[in-house]
Amino acid sequence: MTEIMKSTKVVWVISDGVPGHYNQSKGVLFALAQRYHLDVHWIELKLSKPFLRRPLAWLLNKSIPDLSKLSHFYHGDILVEMKPDVVIGAGGNSAYAVAWIARAYQAKNIFCGSLRHLKADLFDAILVLEQNMPPPFISLKVSPVALDQTVLSTQAELWRHEHPHVDQKLWSMLIGGDGAGAQYTDEDWINLAKQMNLVARQQGIKWLLSTSRRTGATAEKCLQQYLNFEYIADVVWWSEAPKAVLHQFLAVSERVYCGADSMSMIMESLTAMRPLVVYYPAHFQPDEKFNQVLSRLQDDRYINIRSLTQLSHTDAEDLTLKAIEYSPSLQLSQYFEDRLFS
Repeated sequence: MTEIMKSTKVVWVISDGVPGHYNQSKGVLFALAQRYHLDVHWIELKLSKPFLRRPLAWLLNKSIPDLSKLSHFYHGDILVEMKPDVVIGAGGNSAYAVAWIARAYQAKNIFCGSLRHLKADLFDAILVLEQNMPPPFISLKVSPVALDQTVLSTQAELWRHEHPHVDQKLWSMLIGGDGAGAQYTDEDWINLAKQMNLVARQQGIKWLLSTSRRTGATAEKCLQQYLNFEYIADVVWWSEAPKAVLHQFLAVSERVYCGADSMSMIMESLTAMRPLVVYYPAHFQPDEKFNQVLSRLQDDRYINIRSLTQLSHTDAEDLTLKAIEYSPSLQLSQYFEDRLFS
């Protein structure tokens, strides 16, 4: 698709301000931009009270009220004057606004998340990780992410320019923290550091290590005390000096290790088309939906799920790990073209 053939779509992004939802909306925009020029307007709207969900769902399932009533349920930015062609959003509390605004303007809509008692036919595309769902659901292997091989190529150049003398094989270690059913102790962090040392020595690699906002200073101190920095090519300690390096690290890594507590980092790693080992601490009890996604990805051999105490024990599953064979954003853009605009 050449640039001259691209038409323009006016896109309203309804945002609730949650980082994970923001990133999913960015991923949808990235996919749309594969085929269209986008005139994007971000509109932050927050549901005024949680108890409004049920009456709002009942109302929208019955009819589409005048948009002048939107302020009775949401507070935030004023709607822009330019009529949207597409309305997108992510997160359950945004679902009502995405459906309401799109139907009021007779625009297409794309939503990531749970419908919260809304009828599916209020949406043109509902992006889910559950497999074999009927339209308007679109079943994806990975969540929408604003990443592809072109972006990674640029990010690799940036990292290599800053580290011209690093010529070892590089693997990434992405570290999260408590969440999604995972609870880390000091013993977990110590074990992780020791396993990283063993893996590096066994495999002849160096690590690209990044903690995150959920890791915390205490955990970072444990890691710093037990890591052998001879095996570290680059590191970001988030509590000391936060820096967004994920795409650079993925770009120059042959393999990625990621905590099971961070679905967003798992999805970014898979979208980068890298083999992925997902590790978990001693206490890990994900909910059923989260566990189903992990199990499916492991069954498809895109990830290997292991206790963090077992990372140095290479087995047959590690050797058969594979990367996703296609560009998720390109595939998603084709879905949109076929389902929404053909």
